[in-house]
Amino acid sequence: MRSKRGITPVVATIILSAVVIAVGGAVWSYSQGAATVIANDYVNSTMTLLNEIIERFTVEHVSYEAGILHVWIYNYGDVDVVLDVYANATGGVFSSSLGNTVSSKTIRCVNVNITLDSGDEVAIKVHSRRQNNVYYTYYVP
Repeated sequence: MRSKRGITPVVATIILSAVVIAVGGAVWSYSQGAATVIANDYVNSTMTLLNEIIERFTVEHVSYEAGILHVWIYNYGDVDVVLDVYANATGGVFSSSLGNTVSSKTIRCVNVNITLDSGDEVAIKVHSRRQNNVYYTYYVP
């Protein structure tokens, strides 16, 4: 009988060790997956922020004739931009032109249909899909 008593603690130790190793493996697997997801989200957010930072555009010139406001936009950044142009004139006249793509290192004329009178002040807002804005004020001659 004495020889069988020593086996029980050994078997219990082996079973407990196996349970601890299995639980440790499960926790390690879960934490590795979570760390991978967090790392990927961080990289994607950083790349989006980088594109936001290197996005550069400006309003070069504005002119008005026959009910059309011509807004010349120059993209001097390294990424193509999709722009929405809003024109708000004195007297509550509002118009917009949405979804205009301006390639990198190019200038493009965006036309906004709006009826203006001589002497009107027009507030122009150029808004990119990455949330960057450029403002310009134009006075109709």
